[in-house]
Amino acid sequence: MNALVTLASEGPAADTVTPGVLGFVAIASVGVALYFLMKSMRKRLDGIQVARDDTGDSRTDSDSAETADDGSGPAADTTGTASPPS
Repeated sequence: MNALVTLASEGPAADTVTPGVLGFVAIASVGVALYFLMKSMRKRLDGIQVARDDTGDSRTDSDSAETADDGSGPAADTTGTASPPS
């Protein structure tokens, strides 16, 4: 039992501990996976088509027409009284 405690307290020498082949394979596989993920992301981003008008705004005319309030809807009644149905 004393021999195990002695070995555990000493540990391996600092100059003999290296990441080795397993560490290299792990880092290399992360690098390869990152390469293919970035390549896939670039391909998907290149496929995105954004319609732009002359001002550089990415909203189209139909988007701005939908958000504009022309005063004809129920939100236009600001008097607080409801109009009778006709």
